Amino acid sequence: MKENDKLLYKTMKTLLNEKLSDAEVESLKAEGFTVKNPTRKTAIMVALYKKASSGDLSAIKELRSIVSEKNEDKLQGSKAVVIIDDIST
Repeated sequence: MKENDKLLYKTMKTLLNEKLSDAEVESLKAEGFTVKNPTRKTAIMVALYKKASSGDLSAIKELRSIVSEKNEDKLQGSKAVVIIDDIST
């Protein structure tokens, strides 16, 4: 990764992890969302969820992609059992 790309990545990560203002948290609560330690990343995910729940196909696909990535990470961390038929008949 180039140095400039690293800087952009680090800056974006910092921005996304910033806490939401009290007004933004209250806005989420007024919409029925209760979250612990809400960050800008939380607000983006809520916005994506709202788009998907309204029927936006691209938002639905993006949510599915995010959820699938999380499930794949869990599966890769677990060890699979392999049964080998080593008894000859």
